[in-house]
Amino acid sequence: MTSSKAVQDPNGFDPEIRRIEQEIVGFFAEKSPEFTGRHPIIATVLTYFDIRRSLTQEDLQKLTGFSAGTISKSVRQLVDMNVITKETIPGTHKHIYRMEKLPFTSARYFFMAERLIEEMEKELKEMKETLDNEAEEMKGVKGYQKIYTTVTQLLKLISTMPMLMALIDEEIGKFMKENK
Repeated sequence: MTSSKAVQDPNGFDPEIRRIEQEIVGFFAEKSPEFTGRHPIIATVLTYFDIRRSLTQEDLQKLTGFSAGTISKSVRQLVDMNVITKETIPGTHKHIYRMEKLPFTSARYFFMAERLIEEMEKELKEMKETLDNEAEEMKGVKGYQKIYTTVTQLLKLISTMPMLMALIDEEIGKFMKENK
């Protein structure tokens, strides 16, 4: 999912290679929300990092055709999630952003996901408490039971996350040892 603007290649890749790269990026940007819940713009930026490893915001603008603001917001979000790192280019005020080899298996990435899940759990508990406290008044409201059931099921699902995160952490450890 790139913008409709004509995109350039900051590294001067052959046009055919660039076209193939755009197809790959487009595929992942389109499919990412289905599998990871990522917004297509974030998925586009992340895919370029997966392919290129190191990029400036200017490079990303040229590759995607997205506005400077859109790129800045996306890069900031990926830095906050510890998926990419930010370094200053020596002798300039510009920054280069780098992605680890396998960000989706980075312990830091999963730690961020775990924090987001904890926040979600807190919000869901607050919702359930409100639904419980207002049950008598709300039982007759259309959709109340569906919402109550959904919130309850989500809380049960989230309660399994610490065990899942421990298993993921264990598997990452095994993978890292095998690939040293």
